[in-house]
Amino acid sequence: MRVATNTVSDTVLRQIQDLNSRLTNLQTQVSTGQRVFQPEDDPAAMGRLIGLQNEDQQLGQFQLNASRALEISQASTSALQQVKQISDRTSEIATLGASTESDAAAQSYATETNQLLEQAVQLANSRLRSDYLFAGTAVGSAPFQVTRDATGAITGVTYVGNTAAAAIPLSETANISPYTSGATNQGVAAYLNQLVALRDALTNNDTAAVATVQSGLMTSEDTMINGISEQGAVQMRIEINQSQQQDRSSDIEKLISNDADVDLSQAIVRFNQVQVAYQASLQSTGSIMQLSLLDYLK
Repeated sequence: MRVATNTVSDTVLRQIQDLNSRLTNLQTQVSTGQRVFQPEDDPAAMGRLIGLQNEDQQLGQFQLNASRALEISQASTSALQQVKQISDRTSEIATLGASTESDAAAQSYATETNQLLEQAVQLANSRLRSDYLFAGTAVGSAPFQVTRDATGAITGVTYVGNTAAAAIPLSETANISPYTSGATNQGVAAYLNQLVALRDALTNNDTAAVATVQSGLMTSEDTMINGISEQGAVQMRIEINQSQQQDRSSDIEKLISNDADVDLSQAIVRFNQVQVAYQASLQSTGSIMQLSLLDYLK
């Protein structure tokens, strides 16, 4: 009788290797809580996971975009609100200056107006990080350029930005521009030039000229109020979008978990079963390998 000891050995070793592979895989599942690591683990689930993970990464980028857009809009709103505060004060000064007969009072109002003008120009050229907020898409240079006389006083303001509006993607189908509109930016420039005119009229104690400037100041104030309102609407839209994207991301994470996460209790049971089988195979193999030809001839 011929005994194929090599065939027996090869078969036993393959069985042990298979059990060891299953044991290692189950041990990894128990330690990580994941059941899919390679395409062969579950080809259908792996395909779904790849698609869901790509979608989740894209959502992460959209959420970063929304945060950036909200930051820009909030900074623009803050600057406009501060310019509006200056506008409130200059309107009061214009009302007082239109009725004053005192040169000293008019000069005092002119000095205050000049300081408010300087502050307003600084606000109009506000930046967030390295970008100018009120420049349209020409964010690399100051949008409001001033000319000054020999004494350093501002004599005019020119808007050198553009009316374009950069759009930021919030989703696959939605974009938003968090920057102020071209009309708002040009309205700010008009307001700054009205402050120049108000200061000069007060310096000359020209009550008629002060009264003329008053109507322009009211128009500029409306422009800034509209700009602030537009930014409020932009921020509301961004915040609603953020909420929607967070819900969508949570749903995707649940779907990923359904495909990728292992049932820990079942995995532990299977791990223990395979471990027992593996240990039994090792013991059986040891016994088989100790047999010799004489054992078969008895």
